[in-house]
Amino acid sequence: MIFPELKELIKLKTVIGAANVLQQRSGNRSQGDYSSLFHGLGMEFETVRPYVVGDDVRYIDWRVTARIGKPQVKTFRAECDRNVLLVIDANAYMRFGTRSTFKSVQVARLAALLGWKSLQQQDRVGGIIYGDIPRGVQYFKPAKNDTIVLRMLRLLCDTNIEVNEPVATTLALNHAARVASPQSLVFVISDFSVGNITEIEKALVALRKKCTVVLLSVFDQADREIPAIGPLIVDHNTIKAIINTSDKNARNKYIAAWETYQKSLIQLCKKIKAPLMWVDTVTDPVRAIFWKT
Repeated sequence: MIFPELKELIKLKTVIGAANVLQQRSGNRSQGDYSSLFHGLGMEFETVRPYVVGDDVRYIDWRVTARIGKPQVKTFRAECDRNVLLVIDANAYMRFGTRSTFKSVQVARLAALLGWKSLQQQDRVGGIIYGDIPRGVQYFKPAKNDTIVLRMLRLLCDTNIEVNEPVATTLALNHAARVASPQSLVFVISDFSVGNITEIEKALVALRKKCTVVLLSVFDQADREIPAIGPLIVDHNTIKAIINTSDKNARNKYIAAWETYQKSLIQLCKKIKAPLMWVDTVTDPVRAIFWKT
């Protein structure tokens, strides 16, 4: 699939309810699912209760357990009425994929799921879309209804692309830092492959001072490894190049570059204490967010 389809993105709203039911039935939260990953983000401590089989041992209150003599776990109450901001990369380099779908389509699906989930939690949802869109960057003020989410999804599904020079993720992050209200939850959905990692770090540090930030890095298998399929002609605007994918040394350098980038992003997220999720173009986005990635 080259472009996301609005009907599919709207239909994902019904998937949220089904995912909630399945999670409640299973009583299990894997490290990669939405509930586990964002537990504690926008959550307030409420009370403690006796431990039951299936509870996450990370939330055992050891002081209370020692005092009572029986395992006790902390419970949390979701903060309602917060702002959720989706920062979405719509640059040309996102319209790429060698398996299943394009990164741009996967990004739109993730944005839809996060938007619908946030509305279900009674949050206000808005966003910043940057890249090949009119004016290069567009801001959508958070609101507690479907209207803003639908406007964002329509823009992501628009096939009348306005080709621009790449808009840096740093620019979008700086914009988010200016418009986001304190204590907002900000999801940044991109492949983070274009731009200076140091500049991205500075922008994220500024954003983290007032908001909770979660990064979702979307990638294709060909981003990290090129199969040996012979010469490839790469065409970008007026620039053309031939890459010999059968050259083992060249492929190894390509893999090394990916690994360096991957480590840099992981280290960055650890440094600013921001969760990081990796989602490829093959993975079911529902499973990526709500279950194990």
